[in-house]
Amino acid sequence: MVFLSRRSFLLSGVATGVCMTSGTPLLAQDANGFQAAASAMSQNTAPMTPGLQGITAICEVTGGGEKVYAIAVEYDTEIDPESLSTSSYSAAVVPTADGYYPGMPAGPSNNDTEKTPVAREIIAIYTNDTAMRRLDQSSVKGRYVIAEFAHADDLSQPTTDSEKVRLTQTAEIRTLAGASYPAADKQWSNVSGHGTSVAIRGVDAWEQNHWWWDDSRSAWLEYSIYLPKSFLAEGGEEKSYPLILAITHSGTSYDGTCKETLTETCIASIWGMPEQQAKEECVVITPRYERTTMNDYWEHTADVENTYRLVQSLLSNTWNYGNPNLSDRRDKVLKIDPARVYCTGWSMGAMTSLWLMAHHPETFAAGLIIAGQQRPQDVVGLADQNLLIITGTEDQKSTPWTEACLPVWRDAGAKITRPDTTLDPDLIFPVTDQKALDDQVNGYLDEGGNITFLTFEGVDHMASARKFFYISAARDWLLSKTKA
Repeated sequence: MVFLSRRSFLLSGVATGVCMTSGTPLLAQDANGFQAAASAMSQNTAPMTPGLQGITAICEVTGGGEKVYAIAVEYDTEIDPESLSTSSYSAAVVPTADGYYPGMPAGPSNNDTEKTPVAREIIAIYTNDTAMRRLDQSSVKGRYVIAEFAHADDLSQPTTDSEKVRLTQTAEIRTLAGASYPAADKQWSNVSGHGTSVAIRGVDAWEQNHWWWDDSRSAWLEYSIYLPKSFLAEGGEEKSYPLILAITHSGTSYDGTCKETLTETCIASIWGMPEQQAKEECVVITPRYERTTMNDYWEHTADVENTYRLVQSLLSNTWNYGNPNLSDRRDKVLKIDPARVYCTGWSMGAMTSLWLMAHHPETFAAGLIIAGQQRPQDVVGLADQNLLIITGTEDQKSTPWTEACLPVWRDAGAKITRPDTTLDPDLIFPVTDQKALDDQVNGYLDEGGNITFLTFEGVDHMASARKFFYISAARDWLLSKTKA
């Protein structure tokens, strides 16, 4: 799978030339058009010789950006999991370039790096039938070996990983048929002249590079869409789905790509993760803007209204642009439940969400607003909307501007819940143990305010994006709301 941003395209030839090692070439899938992402390893159609065929970096999108969680090692035949141990391989990840920070357009791409690979300890190893992690870390019959690394519970820590990985087989490995593949000194890379072989859990299920077009105004907007699994199953076109509009921040505009709106933050991608979709299936869309849609002077571009027009087009229940090369979505018409349309975003995305909800109140059932601000006089119409607004005490824009909106909303009839105490961000992680946080957040939400404004102690503007979308109670609240 090739992901070349505009800012890294000119450097890609140099990068792949330096990093490529010998081995089976990877036939990388084109990430443009309407193709859903897939591992380049699965696209290899060359005749296989016995033994290791190549490797794929298995990544996760976190609040701190994209991180390498494992390496998938492809063989020509099914591997005996009993022959594996955590010392079967040595593995390493190439660090990101100096100056890279996820979501910031001025710096280099995460893959614009030729740094020395850093060894990564393998803490779990198992076989799989695809080049992906298994969350239970148990083996199933397959020709892929998954060498998994440890990762921090705090998913807000900024990434230091590029997508480039290295691996050496350091011990004998057996196949289920009884053949033995001995250890070898050869170092394998997931980078070749055809690109970088990467699988990103959750993100690979999105369709990227769609275009909304308005003939009447000669306006266009690029976006990505997540289609629920049940829609892709037989008869899925008969079901109506909630729709989440997830708007990222200005750092993913300018020379960014659709891929970067999904991987450099978790603002949109978290809603398409398998564990989230298992709780509540929904359609998710995220625009990729060419510029900042709304600035700190409250000025906004035509893309704000274009975003609303995109939502309207989906609400018309005529969307049938699913990948024409895949039979499970070809020519299917997507249906959206008009009572369950939601807005969410961070920073610029939160400002845009507030504006859209204030100016199109008939459309949205609720909004989850992370660190956004608006002039009070521009958003009086939010007084009867369902809003959960979350900021940090160290956010010198979002927190005071939201405070200024509260009396305006109260005067317009809003019922507001605004606790006197701040919340503890340490309760967010690990995400598997949020009971104490759930109790606090749900307690405030249960007070019955249509607008709830919560603030976490010690969190600044940037950290809010990395942390607050992981608040499970907030995501559950959003999807629980229905438009009357």
